[in-house]
Amino acid sequence: MELRVVRGEEEFQQVKPQWDALVASLTPTPLPMTHAWLVAWWRAFADNMTMEFRCVFDNGCLVGIAPLVRSRESYRGIPVTLLKLAANGHSPFSSIVVDASLTPGQRDEVLALLTAVTSREIALFFKIGQDSDLKKFLLDSNKPGHQRVGEKPSLKTPVIDINQSWDEFYRARPRSLKKSLNNKLNRFRRDDGFTIEQEWITDPEQPIVDELVTISAKSWKTSIGNDLKSNRRSRSFLLNLIESFGRSRTLSAWIVRHRGKPVAFELHIVCDDVVYPIRADYDEAFKAFSPGSVLEYSALKSLFEQGQYRQYYTCADDYWYLSNWTHNYRNLCSIELFGDSLKLRLLYFAEYRLIPLIKRFIHVKRTSRRPA
Repeated sequence: MELRVVRGEEEFQQVKPQWDALVASLTPTPLPMTHAWLVAWWRAFADNMTMEFRCVFDNGCLVGIAPLVRSRESYRGIPVTLLKLAANGHSPFSSIVVDASLTPGQRDEVLALLTAVTSREIALFFKIGQDSDLKKFLLDSNKPGHQRVGEKPSLKTPVIDINQSWDEFYRARPRSLKKSLNNKLNRFRRDDGFTIEQEWITDPEQPIVDELVTISAKSWKTSIGNDLKSNRRSRSFLLNLIESFGRSRTLSAWIVRHRGKPVAFELHIVCDDVVYPIRADYDEAFKAFSPGSVLEYSALKSLFEQGQYRQYYTCADDYWYLSNWTHNYRNLCSIELFGDSLKLRLLYFAEYRLIPLIKRFIHVKRTSRRPA
């Protein structure tokens, strides 16, 4: 086995055919691991990072990949070097890919090369599958360098399988959801100024792109600086995604307009017949009409009726309103692997031994003081 490290976009372009072939060997193909997604992500968020996309070759054949980046960050107020998967809040999930045809011994050898950290680093494997082989490997304390490893919860993402007719699916939804939606739809339809359309986005210069930014700038996300207008990186990521996926006609926006004025949108990327609604915003001024809920209902209904897709991966956490749509979830977690320097040993002890102990003590103390 030979480890090669890709340290720049030009070099990453050279391994594109093999990279995408290995990713496509999974079913379904994981969107955030594709070359196109990672290029768009890197161009938007690479500030203060260095690329370390690890590739393992066996006799010239790519058998393992890990899109890692390295940065200097603060951990509990202590500056550390962080080696982490190329993922953030914009990423539905992340992972490491290893050729499924390898023997268990070969697989462990590849994973060891892809996940190794130096004595002065913390490795963060962010948003990986709760039941994944990667998690099992990292938590195996018998592996060299795995003596200081910890797990933290991440998203619990609702997933809707599109494997029946819309009528069958919707009939099985809770009565409370259908009653709430009927009220919202009636209120929405009483105003004949609203329209809902799906538009494929193939070029960053399309007028609809400015409409998406306008809607986002009037959404609640402006209060946290995460709207497409004020957040340069988020806007750059959107434009990069259009560059990466636009020509393949896999990127579209469902958009609500009111007498021509953009009101709400839901942005979709399709990968291997799985639909990822990677962003959704609405104008707060139209909140009374529930444009986000109406738009999600309309888009989901259309996806079922088109009969071309296998799944709607919500890209969200376990929000109460999504639990009415499905009881099928993709559970994610984050694993931290600490190097063996004295500083990192102390940080690991504080994070996974001392702090949990203090939290349990505080919880017991509070519980014991509650009145009968």
